[in-house]
Amino acid sequence: MTESYHRVVEADAVEERAMMPFIVNGWPVLICKEEGQFHALINRCTHAAAQLAPGGRVRRGAVMCPLHGARFKLDNGECLGGAGYKPLKLYPWRESADGWIEVAVPDEAPGAEHLPVAPLG
Repeated sequence: MTESYHRVVEADAVEERAMMPFIVNGWPVLICKEEGQFHALINRCTHAAAQLAPGGRVRRGAVMCPLHGARFKLDNGECLGGAGYKPLKLYPWRESADGWIEVAVPDEAPGAEHLPVAPLG
């Protein structure tokens, strides 16, 4: 599966502990920053396919799902707390010379297993 980088957001626009959701080439992407470090991951909890943002939180090196509180490590996507959920997909990212965060997502369209389920109500 090939991937291409896409310009997503200016680095200065991402505040500490912010969770910013984007659709990049059809893929649900979450960009966040904790302790000055950027992270790009799929905006879809592996437990119940809920969107992590908006509504989730970044805290102590992890992102928390707003639906059931599942927590995933930002550095490797691993689920914390022994719940046994699959790890989150992490996207490669880079900061361009002119200060933009660029994220590499697959060139192919995402399948249903990659897309979050919209909340009811």
